[in-house]
Amino acid sequence: MATIQSLGIGSGLLTSELLESLLEAERAPIEQRLDVEQELAEAKLTAFGEISSVVDELQSAMRALNSTSAFNASQVNSSNESALTATAGSTASEGTYSVQVQQLAQQQTIATQSYESVNEAIGTGSLSFRFGSTDVDGGGVYQGFTVNDDVAERTLVINASNNTLAGIRDAVNSADIGIEATIVDDGSGFRLLFTSAEAGADQSIELTASGTAGMAAFNFNAGSQTASQTQAAQDALFTVNGLSISRSDNLVAGVIPGVTLNLKSTTTGPVSLGITKDPSELMDKVQDFVDTYNGLKGISDQLSAFDPDSGSSGQGSLLTGDTALRRIMTEINSTLRQVTSGATFSSLAEVGITSDQFNNYQLTFDRSEFEAAFATDPQAVTGLFAATGVASDTQVSFLSAGRNTQPGSYALEVTRMAEVGRYEGISVAALDSGNIVIDADNKNFTIIFNGNEVDISLTEATYATAEDLATELQAQINSNADVIDAEDSMTVVYNASESRFDMSSNRYGDESVIRFSAISAEASATLGLVLDNRGPFQGNQLNALASTGGLSTDAFTDPLVIDEDTTFQLSINGISTGALALPGDAGAPVTYTTPDELTAALATQINDALAGEGITVNVNYEYNADNAQARLIFSTSNAGDDIRFTEVNFAAASKLGLFLGSGAQDTSIRGVDVAGTINGIEAQGNGQFLTASSGAIAARPGFYLNAAHGDLSASTSGDSFRVEVDGVLSGAISLGTLGDSSPATVAAAMQTAINNNPAMIAAGVGVTVDYDVPSGAFGIISNSTGASSSVRIAQLQGNAGDLLGFNIGRGARGESGRDASGEPDPSSGLRLRIDGGEVGDRGTVDYTRGAADRMNRLLDSFLAPGGVLSGRQDSLNGELEKIAERRVELEARMERSERRLQSSFTANDLIISRFNTTADFLTSQLDMLEALVRPKTD
Repeated sequence: MATIQSLGIGSGLLTSELLESLLEAERAPIEQRLDVEQELAEAKLTAFGEISSVVDELQSAMRALNSTSAFNASQVNSSNESALTATAGSTASEGTYSVQVQQLAQQQTIATQSYESVNEAIGTGSLSFRFGSTDVDGGGVYQGFTVNDDVAERTLVINASNNTLAGIRDAVNSADIGIEATIVDDGSGFRLLFTSAEAGADQSIELTASGTAGMAAFNFNAGSQTASQTQAAQDALFTVNGLSISRSDNLVAGVIPGVTLNLKSTTTGPVSLGITKDPSELMDKVQDFVDTYNGLKGISDQLSAFDPDSGSSGQGSLLTGDTALRRIMTEINSTLRQVTSGATFSSLAEVGITSDQFNNYQLTFDRSEFEAAFATDPQAVTGLFAATGVASDTQVSFLSAGRNTQPGSYALEVTRMAEVGRYEGISVAALDSGNIVIDADNKNFTIIFNGNEVDISLTEATYATAEDLATELQAQINSNADVIDAEDSMTVVYNASESRFDMSSNRYGDESVIRFSAISAEASATLGLVLDNRGPFQGNQLNALASTGGLSTDAFTDPLVIDEDTTFQLSINGISTGALALPGDAGAPVTYTTPDELTAALATQINDALAGEGITVNVNYEYNADNAQARLIFSTSNAGDDIRFTEVNFAAASKLGLFLGSGAQDTSIRGVDVAGTINGIEAQGNGQFLTASSGAIAARPGFYLNAAHGDLSASTSGDSFRVEVDGVLSGAISLGTLGDSSPATVAAAMQTAINNNPAMIAAGVGVTVDYDVPSGAFGIISNSTGASSSVRIAQLQGNAGDLLGFNIGRGARGESGRDASGEPDPSSGLRLRIDGGEVGDRGTVDYTRGAADRMNRLLDSFLAPGGVLSGRQDSLNGELEKIAERRVELEARMERSERRLQSSFTANDLIISRFNTTADFLTSQLDMLEALVRPKTD
């Protein structure tokens, strides 16, 4: 108002104070109204901010009750807690397990000789530590040491600064090399003890000293044992329900799903371990939900209260009548009152959660009533809160649902049961006799187990029975660190009827596979465990080879006539018989009346051809009573030999059942994923898990996948293939002589060769080549998708088929592409586990959403952008913005009024000033006239 400070100068009437008063009189009621509106909007905004915070807390409480894991908390009871205790997580299932502990895991300790003082100087030089497995016999005699390549060797320098017992102890401990050094007084003097930090048979210590003479007392190795072992390193050995298990630690997880075992001492008999559900933690979560709801209810009641006795027409609170708050509380209460039909308990009131009408309808929680209900039917209580599914088939388990899964009853049909990966060894008759010697020549092999390639070394010993050796095989594989980390395990049994070892994975599905990637001839001969496509050649089954009684001594059903046109060529580990013709050079046809006559003639001819090679081939006869057919089997004394026919003419194929290539049995049998439909739509199988499809199936590329590759290093330029991609035929593709025959490198080279083929480039098609580790096969995937997408091998030249694992066509596991199709289905995302049973109709799965699930979705909608809470807050912020705009408008209006009044006052002031001047002039004139007319006096 500085512009009106000079008002009233002319008149003395229209002053700046008067103008300011007039302006303030105009401003005051408007500004007061805006202040009241702003204060109210800010108060409501603060209130809704507080409500949002409590709603968010309520959602957190409901989320804690919306997971079935919250209802699966377990407690474990041990019948002998001094020997065994355990803890259980949410994934643990109720049950009773029998555990027997034969041996605890322990660390190795090595002790030096006695010394008179801890400060006695020992010598200078170095101490080297390696970790591995120490073999000490029952008499304490050192037999050998196997290095653990996963732990690096460490060497400590011993000099004048640390060459005492105490100095060496401190140097070892400060180096942090996985060894704890201590000094003890055993009565005869002070001894330095070295103890491995970790337990387990492969964590024992090899100690090697060098330097001055005093250092020689610190040796514990194959060359010198001046120090002594006072405690041997060993693994824990125990059984769970009869299954033998070995672990390097006494704290064992993963053997029983969701349970961690704590082995404390050995047992003379089984310890019973009982796992039951424990609702105490769950009840704390329910109480948290009740308390949070009551907090929200209290705030809501306070903000929306109305006092009818206050004033003449009652008094409301800040949010009395607010539609947003009323909607929030109405929908929350409606959700909590909603019932779940078809269950033991249909409402929260039935499990102890009720409204107290005498305390403003706040919730109360009766823990004892809830605990009793949970003990009666934990599944029904779970269904009251979380999203759950109940299967009519007891061997079908509901696991989870997707965000788009709708409540309903969905039909389930299983068309294929899941299977675990298996390995069936080659029959070795010597296994039946027992006393099986495992030594340095046959103890090592490398196995691919569910995608992990692990090196296994058996304990050198003589095993009295094949069953004992099966136990050793299982223990060594299951105690491998990589196998443990992957939570895999294997069962190994001796199949006495077939004289072989059978292995099975704990994992179901297509990724479950057991294969051998490296094993010596000696190990294969002893164990019957072989690489892919190795072992006896099994010919095709033929009616022509059937005998009247099924025995090799019985007559053929029809006498078998063989002439010189029946030719073949056999190869053993690459050593060929050369071309052979049965019955030989005589030329006259020979009639074989029994299988024994035929097999004897074949064995004689083959072994004569291999004379001097140190190989003896056995030819046996096998009859199949199911189809009344028979076949010939060609074998050697070594189960792992590569036996294959490299030439077979039509007569040999049709009369003897011979064929080109390896006829080895399928030792590695890949697992199978479960398959079926949910709500009539093909579901996605993964192991035992079946997940409902959305019905909107994505387009898929065509691909080629067949069998494990052969010896890639043998590839030459003469080995080639032609591939057809999306209907486009390539030219001949050769990888030539491979400098690097690792599968990953070969896959990359194959992809480049295919994509750079002129026919592929011209047509604009391409592929991706992957190496599938579990199967050992190369997969060729088209870069396109849809029904027209496909990959097939069209031609093979040279040894490309054997080298690359290819055959003509799409491959044993290849598939054509698929177009996108289908519409979203309400069952989409429903995930089930098929634990057992048969294929066919498996009943229904009823999916419901409990109060916590429904509430979580409701509160999520309240809190989401555009939801009722955020919308109300946005509205209030909008009101504050409008109030701020109106204040700006008021200031502009007042400025205009000020200028108008100022102008008016100035004009009026001038008029008044002129009037005053005229008045002053007239007054002065009148005074003069009066002086003129006034008589003079003496």
